[in-house]
Amino acid sequence: MEAVAERLYSLEEYFAFCETHEGRFEFVNGEIIEMSGETTTSNRIAGNIHFYLRSILQNSPYELYQNAVKLRLEDGRVVRIPDFLICEEKGDAVRYTTLPLLIVEVLSESTARTDRDEKLREYSSDPSLQYYLMIEQTKCRVEMHMRDGERWYFEVYEKMDDVIKLPYFNTDLPLSVVYRKVNF
Repeated sequence: MEAVAERLYSLEEYFAFCETHEGRFEFVNGEIIEMSGETTTSNRIAGNIHFYLRSILQNSPYELYQNAVKLRLEDGRVVRIPDFLICEEKGDAVRYTTLPLLIVEVLSESTARTDRDEKLREYSSDPSLQYYLMIEQTKCRVEMHMRDGERWYFEVYEKMDDVIKLPYFNTDLPLSVVYRKVNF
């Protein structure tokens, strides 16, 4: 990801910029950052999760988004566009959403460092977030950060028959679903 311009923007200028420019852009402390292109595999993984969890949570009070919605964090200093997101309905706004419960980022060579460092810090500081999953697209590996009160725990899943427990939603997410139709 690369900054688009030399100057710092306000949140309102960022939203106006997004309306007049092609592509996907994130906002971090006044900088507008163009997001790298996505792979077919990344889209398939996010789509697999979306389809599976939507069928399970269809009558729940949650909103599910894939690759499109802007997530506002840190009092508007940061706006990210996760690969997959579940948030509370009441957090929705016209141009962005808030109150994330589960965030998924599909890792790539160009984004892995940002996803593991900056986004982990930003996401885990949001008090509503329960789970942050970082998913490899070139091998079977999911890193999960899970909130338990004020503490965060870390788990790694590396086998296709592993199942990620999501007790907040009273459900599980099998890796066989995450990696459905993905070839390594």
